[in-house]
Amino acid sequence: MVLGAILAVAAVLRAEGIGAHLSDAEGYSYLVGSAPSASAFLRRLAAYENTPPLFYLLLTALPLGHTAWLRVPAAVPGALIPVALYWALRRPLGVRAALLAAGLTAVAPFAVSYSDYSRGFMLEDLAWVVALGAMLRLAKGGASPRWWWLYAGAAVIALYSEYLSVIFLVALIIAVVAFGERSNGHRLRTGALGLLPLVALLPWLGQFERGQRAINHTKISPFFPGPSLSSLRDVTVRLVLGEHGAGSTPALRWLEFIAVLAILAAIATALRRGSKATTRIIAATAALVLIGHALAALTVTDIFNERYLTVLIPLGAALLAAAIAQADRRWLWRAAVALTAIAAVAVFVQRYGREYQPDLAPVRTWVSALHPRRVLTNSAVVAYYLRRLPVTVDRPFGLAPGQQRACPSRCVIVDDSRVPGGVRPGPGPARMIGPFSVRLELR
Repeated sequence: MVLGAILAVAAVLRAEGIGAHLSDAEGYSYLVGSAPSASAFLRRLAAYENTPPLFYLLLTALPLGHTAWLRVPAAVPGALIPVALYWALRRPLGVRAALLAAGLTAVAPFAVSYSDYSRGFMLEDLAWVVALGAMLRLAKGGASPRWWWLYAGAAVIALYSEYLSVIFLVALIIAVVAFGERSNGHRLRTGALGLLPLVALLPWLGQFERGQRAINHTKISPFFPGPSLSSLRDVTVRLVLGEHGAGSTPALRWLEFIAVLAILAAIATALRRGSKATTRIIAATAALVLIGHALAALTVTDIFNERYLTVLIPLGAALLAAAIAQADRRWLWRAAVALTAIAAVAVFVQRYGREYQPDLAPVRTWVSALHPRRVLTNSAVVAYYLRRLPVTVDRPFGLAPGQQRACPSRCVIVDDSRVPGGVRPGPGPARMIGPFSVRLELR
């Protein structure tokens, strides 16, 4: 009954914002997911995305006429992660700790908001929580081979959801080898079989290379601030408090960061007294994931951002619940349950009816009144909301000169001023509607 209530809360929180206006990146999910054929799917995936295909394949099976459908493959896994976490922790940590960890994950603000983001992060996280549950059983030795099959299947799903899943896979295997069953044979088998899912990426290498060739032609590589103390502060605070719960000033974020560090220190102190292999594996995995992303950002990806570290939310919830169970204080349990319930209400109130992206309905109305023969836009989100018109994504990210010179008469150009490259200049009457420039190209 309690687990059902947690699932219901998780579903309600994620359903609240599922129909909100799309962000620019979600527009590209629509472009790939709405491809009319397999060849067009692969072409668009290579041209516009830097991620594997699984999330977009799920989109191809859905009607995409409403923004909610674009987010279903993120919202459903996001709501199921608490249930999967309970399943993973119930035996090694006990029912109460597993339920508390599930509840904390269900109401985590950042996990809730990214469950309404049309990207593969929640699908990846669900797969890794399932893989973690299987590996915790395998870590003890003597487990049924079916757990290897479950681990392998979940790992492949994660790897085909986000390329950076490789970091979690390696981190998890290192942790299990270090803190699982100590026999040399078991360690060797865990290392070899644990890394085996990486082989599943080999058939995809050609498409991956095709996508790499498109960088700086039709897409750009994501770029975020590199790992530093200030970026670690911002990443940590947003993961714990959400994008809109983090302090608006550096001083406030430092205070929030110090508070989070104090909680982590208390967790470490509590778990050190009666540390189990399970908590050591989870803690080591979390630490290695963070270190791995920092090293990758320094050497390969230029990516050190909270959206790629969302798996730390269920791992952190598991460690906090284990620490409270270890302390075994009734008042602490009551406080944790009460704070979880308060967080659920706060997250719902904070999200209720909120819009963080501009409304394109006025743009659609204005453009439709011009009766265009063709519409060019630098924004995939504009392409989504104008999808019933003859719209083409042109000059994405400010790359290439654009097709406006070859545009027929009654060509309308709708450019988002926030996109790199901004609004393209040209003759003809123009109107700004929010951040969007609508211009009738004269011939």
